[in-house]
Amino acid sequence: MSFKLLSVVLASLLQLAAATTTSGNSSCAPATCGNLSITYPFSLSGVQPVYCGFPAFELTCADAGRAYLSRAFRHRLYRVLDIFYGNDSFVVAVDVDSSYAGDERCHVPDFNVSTGFSLLPVNVSAAANTNLIFVYNCTLPRNASVLLRPPCTRPTIGAYVPDGEGNAPPDVPRNCSSVSVPVRRSSFRNASEEPAREYKRLIDEGFVLEWSPTAAECDACRGRGGECRFVELAFQCICSDGRPCRNSRGKQSSI
Repeated sequence: MSFKLLSVVLASLLQLAAATTTSGNSSCAPATCGNLSITYPFSLSGVQPVYCGFPAFELTCADAGRAYLSRAFRHRLYRVLDIFYGNDSFVVAVDVDSSYAGDERCHVPDFNVSTGFSLLPVNVSAAANTNLIFVYNCTLPRNASVLLRPPCTRPTIGAYVPDGEGNAPPDVPRNCSSVSVPVRRSSFRNASEEPAREYKRLIDEGFVLEWSPTAAECDACRGRGGECRFVELAFQCICSDGRPCRNSRGKQSSI
């Protein structure tokens, strides 16, 4: 066997190991990527047909079992850490290694992360998240509380969480450029924790996104032994004979 062919075979085996269906030949059988169980309204590219979930919620399973939103505006930008089907939410972390402003020591996003979801059918949870603001391209005092720790190669990057009225700390100049990243409130271990020291962990632990509730119609479908699908911009409940179940809603959606 040639080296090239062997490489192709090994790559295929690794992909199958990272992303596998959990049962049977049902086209929309639950799939896994790492520790994620993937089912409607999500689908796993290369394992499940795209109609197994909302097109915007198609996931790609990368090496090492990491799941990414396939339809982000940059490759492997948003990693999906967890999915909570019971309350229509999931946790996403921005991959700063693929998109950052800063230097080799300090990787911080180079865009307002929330705006990257403006065309997706999700909301950044206001209850679960707060904004971590990064400032740069300005002169920060050497002893400023917002300076990233450990120091960056260019000691001009800071991070803070706005106060209850959205204000920056007094030692942040008004002429700074800035980007914001949602982070989970639960990631803060105590009220005195300094974001400038914990920014890497806060970013890595991600933030919560919510989608429009769909659980009721899908649960009812599964209760009848059907399979949830999203076909031609509408929810469909497909019975075991491959046809739409009786009273399948077929309700159009903007998703």
